[in-house]
Amino acid sequence: MRTLALSFLALVLLAGCQQSPAPALQSRVDSLESANQRLERQAQALRDSLRASSSGTSLDPAVFFPSGSAWLFDSAKERLDRHAQTIQEQYPNAEFRIRGYTDSVPIGPTLQDTYPSNWYLSAQRAAAVAHYLDTEHGIRTEGLEIEAFGPRSPTGPNETPEGRRENRRVEIVVEDGS
Repeated sequence: MRTLALSFLALVLLAGCQQSPAPALQSRVDSLESANQRLERQAQALRDSLRASSSGTSLDPAVFFPSGSAWLFDSAKERLDRHAQTIQEQYPNAEFRIRGYTDSVPIGPTLQDTYPSNWYLSAQRAAAVAHYLDTEHGIRTEGLEIEAFGPRSPTGPNETPEGRRENRRVEIVVEDGS
C-alpha cells in the first residue's frame, strides 16, 4: 500500500511539473525579448552617435525627406541655404561629410527601378545635398565624403509615422578638428 501511495504521489508530481503556466511564461519571454531588441537598437544608435560626434560637428537640424524620395523640396533647400551660410562663415576651410539615412520601410515595387534599396536611396539623398551645396553655394572640398547608412542608426522609432519621418534625413558633419 505504501508503494502504491508513493507511486501515486510521484505520478501527481510529474503531472504537475508537466503542466506549467506556459502562456504566462511565454508572454513574459516575448516581453523580455522585445525589450532586449529595443535596448540593442538604442545601444547601436548611441554607439553610432558617439562615433559621429567624436569626429566632427553635426549641423542641426538635419535635412528631412518625404518617404521614398531624394528630391529637395523648398523647406530642405531653405535649411541647406542656412547650413551653407554656417559652413562659409564658421568652417570655411573645413572638410565635411554628408550622411544619408532612410526609415526601415522597404522600397515599394513602383520605386524599385529608381531606388533599388534603402541603402541606394540614402546615397541619393546625400548626393542631392552635396550637389545642391556645390551648385547653389559653391561649397566643394577635396575631402568631401558622402556616406549612405540606409535604415541603420535611426533617431526615432520606425514603428511610428513620426519616428520614420525623423529617420528620413541627411546630416552634414563638419570636420572641425575638435
